[in-house]
Amino acid sequence: MKFKVKYYDYDSDKAVEKDCFDFDYKTNNAFAFTPVDNPVKSYKSVVIDSPVAYIGYNNGKLKIVVKGYQYTKSGGYWKTTTLINSVYED
Repeated sequence: MKFKVKYYDYDSDKAVEKDCFDFDYKTNNAFAFTPVDNPVKSYKSVVIDSPVAYIGYNNGKLKIVVKGYQYTKSGGYWKTTTLINSVYED
């Protein structure tokens, strides 16, 4: 199954959408995922602290919404929303 992720990107300081290679709920109360470009250029994992996840399944598609905290480029620590959606592969 292929996934797309829309998330706050620290380096560009804005919301971006990319392919999502993997995601994982860590036992230390963090949610992590690895965004990649197409063609594939790997990135470091993005970690969301104190995550609250909402998971839904509708019409054969999986949707995960993760709300939590991330450090921002401006030096803050803000609440962000990350959206992970399954997509049909061509």
